Amino acid sequence: MAGGTTPPAPGTSGEPTAGSPSASATGRAPSGPSEPAGPSAASGAGGASAVRRCAAETLTMSLSPADAGAGQVYYRLTFTNTSEEACALKGYPGVSLIRRDGSAVGVPATHEGSAGTSTALGPGKTAGVTLHTNNRGVSDSSCWGRPDYLKVYPPGSTRALTLRTTDPLVCGDRFTTTAVAGG
Repeated sequence: MAGGTTPPAPGTSGEPTAGSPSASATGRAPSGPSEPAGPSAASGAGGASAVRRCAAETLTMSLSPADAGAGQVYYRLTFTNTSEEACALKGYPGVSLIRRDGSAVGVPATHEGSAGTSTALGPGKTAGVTLHTNNRGVSDSSCWGRPDYLKVYPPGSTRALTLRTTDPLVCGDRFTTTAVAGG
């Protein structure tokens, strides 16, 4: 599994290294305060139980190849719990496309659908979101430039994960994310 890298902060130098469009990200953004690790309710097979919110430090992420149809393009962004304890995710991640120099491509993803319920992730388990855009040429609006990184704040987190990738290609000014769901 190839590792992701953290892009340099704007105004600094530094060349990111290895990674690929569908590789897992393990790099974290160096800025921002430590995130709180407060409890959150999560439903399990045996009912609701208190499970800590997943911290960015205990997650990796990967991005599936594009799945296109009927003028729409979808990407599955998957989070994996790398800790030895269960944790939970609920809500929408903050998703942005970033250039190598740290500047943004377009605007962050907006929310699509309901906020959902809390999803518990056991050690090594996954949950994900769907990123949605239009296919090239479906709208009069042009496509944004390709990113060098995908920067993602897991729901409730003040720390980001980064993934070196040139996807998604956002077209028609549509860039949305669903809330986290299991599997």
